[in-house]
Amino acid sequence: MTAKPMSRLVHRAFPHRNPLASTGDRVESAVLVLGIAVSMLAVPVACAVGSEIYASQKNRVVVEQASKKRVDAILTEDAPPAVGMSERSGAVESAFVRATWRLDGGTTRRGEVQARRDAKAGAIVPVWVGEDGMVTEPPLTSEGAAIDAVFLALLLWSAAAGSAVLLHLITRFAHKRVRMGRWAKEWKRIAPEWTGR
Repeated sequence: MTAKPMSRLVHRAFPHRNPLASTGDRVESAVLVLGIAVSMLAVPVACAVGSEIYASQKNRVVVEQASKKRVDAILTEDAPPAVGMSERSGAVESAFVRATWRLDGGTTRRGEVQARRDAKAGAIVPVWVGEDGMVTEPPLTSEGAAIDAVFLALLLWSAAAGSAVLLHLITRFAHKRVRMGRWAKEWKRIAPEWTGR
């Protein structure tokens, strides 16, 4: 931030030194200072919330890593043909296809798994299964827990800072409308003296 914008921000935040400052200027200043304070105080709060979220997610990581297993499912039918696959973008279309998979105890399960289109019957597709032996989402990893915690902490801080900015903008807009209204009324009063009308 250069010297001029910084100086302008200081004068806007502390207009009491300006003898021409109005009540509206002081209200706008108070809202600006409050917004800056809220944004700064929101940083440790967001960090604490993020830390708590990460701690709770770590417990979930331990549970899911222990309860979910990766097995190989064998397709029992051909997957639907590919439609509109983009070779340039490298996008791979997938579809739900019937398959079977074997659990640790030797039990065989059947169900639908997500496989690449054009895959043929007999193709092997790695899937994650839960304690009930059915296909489920992959377990949460430590990296995923950290990303979730950081994202939610940033979201919380952004909400607090964004609310402060929005309140300041609304205050400035309202103050400007009031000031322009007063100027218009004053000009209407003195215009006849200046224009002779």
